[in-house]
Amino acid sequence: MRHLDENLAADDMPAHSFDWIEKLSPGQIVALDIDLFPIGMSFQPGERLRFVVSGRHLLGPMMPALVEYIPTNKGLHVIHTGGEHASYLQLPVQAR
Repeated sequence: MRHLDENLAADDMPAHSFDWIEKLSPGQIVALDIDLFPIGMSFQPGERLRFVVSGRHLLGPMMPALVEYIPTNKGLHVIHTGGEHASYLQLPVQAR
């Protein structure tokens, strides 16, 4: 469900349409935009940001009454970085 909604997505904030499933073939490599919930955080010099990619929410559902989403994907998933498959994390930064 990686398809972006052309009306809602922007260069600095992807928005997925969730309107169809595009399965990958074995060995197929595709670009993927992952949206992060907009939150306000302040980092001090020397602190680190850790980015974990998972097929499910590692802390469980966001609200106590919600049922956790269990994905149907199975198998090994590889994130390619470097060379022609360069990866990056784009964050908005507002200096104080």
